[in-house]
Amino acid sequence: MAAMIRVMDQLNRDHRNLRLLLDIVEEEMDDYRDGRVPDFDLMRMIAEYTLHYPDLVHHPKEDLVFARLVRRDPEARAAIGDLVEEHKHLAGLSRQYAAAVSNAARDVQLPREWLHTLATQFLSANRQHMEAEDKRLFPRAMAVLTDEDWADIDKFLADRDDPVFGARVEDAYLFLHERILRLHV
Repeated sequence: MAAMIRVMDQLNRDHRNLRLLLDIVEEEMDDYRDGRVPDFDLMRMIAEYTLHYPDLVHHPKEDLVFARLVRRDPEARAAIGDLVEEHKHLAGLSRQYAAAVSNAARDVQLPREWLHTLATQFLSANRQHMEAEDKRLFPRAMAVLTDEDWADIDKFLADRDDPVFGARVEDAYLFLHERILRLHV
């Protein structure tokens, strides 16, 4: 039971943190849409974070939850859908968005409407995906998985801390962490 609580607390905390970052991106893109200059460096750091923590730590842990769930409850695959495949789509979208924002941060001229559309897709896909996990994957996993399943999942990447929101903020993300504190605390 303790392992389930640890895993679910971390997954839910990751979702809350990512929602905060997506809200910041949306605010910056609203400025961009309205003709103001957004903080491209801030958006670039958020995009890079999505490539490093959610794609490399958070999603693999969710994939383990999904795999264990399907092993215990094969009908869950149909009920939950293609959440694991969505992780691959989100990773590709994150890479595309990160590259675009990195170019914009270096003053590479990009069509304003194209960048706004890409950002909207990035925001929408991440938000819809998290909502589906929150409503379909997590409740079913909590109902079906055993203590042993949760303990095995808890061991996976247990030594990887969130580089922005964890106990120790990584140097590469200090500026982002400070901006989040200034903007949203």
